[in-house]
Amino acid sequence: MSERIQKNKKVSIVYSIMNRKGEILMEVSPYAPVFYLHGYRNENIVPGLENALEGRREGDVFSIDLSSEQAYGAHDKELVMEVAKEDLAPFINDFWVGGYVERFDDDDMDELSEAERFFKEIENQHEPDGFIIREIRKNTVLLDGNHPYAGMDLTFNVKVISVSDASIIELENGYPKESEDYDNYD
Repeated sequence: MSERIQKNKKVSIVYSIMNRKGEILMEVSPYAPVFYLHGYRNENIVPGLENALEGRREGDVFSIDLSSEQAYGAHDKELVMEVAKEDLAPFINDFWVGGYVERFDDDDMDELSEAERFFKEIENQHEPDGFIIREIRKNTVLLDGNHPYAGMDLTFNVKVISVSDASIIELENGYPKESEDYDNYD
């Protein structure tokens, strides 16, 4: 009998995410499953999904409805701002809705524009990986530092691919080494 998912287990899963309208927002390929260490609350799995995986076994298939708080969190209006296009020019060349502005480097704060200082302050408080371009206006761009699914209630359709003991190095690092063995997917 296969092992149960519990703290310190290395787990791989595949899943799809749907909104409440039943539209598929994202699918994880069975050829590139998500690996995580159970019980470590790391960034590659949302809290509600990790809780739902507790006690499951390899081969288990299930669906779970998660509120935005259990998934990617509430939408934070403080992470949305309008920025002059000229302030973004050093960071991106092309502007398109859905485009992404990555985190800024830790340069000398005295040399940063007002917009760049705002980004640094937001990053220091909330640690977003970047900002999504939500709207392009004549001279400005509306940026959003929230996760694309923040504020959304979601359904996860999940299959557990593998459950194994994490290595000492994985436990010390707090994240798993991904495996090349994807043959467990049916």
